[in-house]
Amino acid sequence: MIKAFGKKAGLFAAATALLLVAFTAFAQRADGNINGDASPGDKVYVANTGTGLKRETVADEDGKYRFRSLPLGTYEVKIVRGEENVLNATVTLRPGGTARPPTPKADDAATGADPAPSPAPSAGN
Repeated sequence: MIKAFGKKAGLFAAATALLLVAFTAFAQRADGNINGDASPGDKVYVANTGTGLKRETVADEDGKYRFRSLPLGTYEVKIVRGEENVLNATVTLRPGGTARPPTPKADDAATGADPAPSPAPSAGN
């Protein structure tokens, strides 16, 4: 009876150790992802501000884009629609994480910045 208990305890300890090693390996990932939404066909560029690493892709037919397994760091994200720059954003990748830049509106202008505020209606009209 004691031998059977010892065997089960040993198997339990081995399984627990294996799970801890797997969890630790996942938690120490040295990469991350950038995923986002744009308009179908938009060109999306990312550049790591520390290393200069650059990647580009095109938003798919659903307007989705993905950059997987990028080194950690701060990235400038630029989205271009036709000849118009519709988004400039900065994101930071954390270990094993996914950064999501803001989504440009379908009618965003070339600056990639917030549009100018509308003038206030005049009083009494």
